[in-house]
Amino acid sequence: MKHEHKFEIIEHTADVGVIGKGATKAEAFENAAYGMFSITADLSSYQATDAVEVTAEGDDDITLLERFLSSMLVIFDGDGLLPLDFDIVDIQPEKLTCRVSARKISDDIEWLGPTIKAVTYHQMSVDRIDDEWQVRVIFDV
Repeated sequence: MKHEHKFEIIEHTADVGVIGKGATKAEAFENAAYGMFSITADLSSYQATDAVEVTAEGDDDITLLERFLSSMLVIFDGDGLLPLDFDIVDIQPEKLTCRVSARKISDDIEWLGPTIKAVTYHQMSVDRIDDEWQVRVIFDV
């Protein structure tokens, strides 16, 4: 399930953020999630050994994005899995379902940067700009 990923890392005082981009809202969400974990590890260096399906719900696009990315932190922190790739198979105005390829966290993972503690609402946005979707999110590290 390897995808091409369009995202950029943004610096923000003591925190770090990501702008995920895509032709669809689902792609932008996927790329934001990929960018989020690219802060901590070179995801392309590892092979997936596990698959997890995640459902997130929110009253609007901003809440849906926050809950989706926060659910990725639960997989990371709670389940001990490093998410490697993301495939949103269904996205509705208030709900999404994503298949996540992951691997167990182990001593052979080379950590690149800070661990993400939380997804924040600070400056979070979900926008359609011309023919592209862009999502912006700042993480507490």
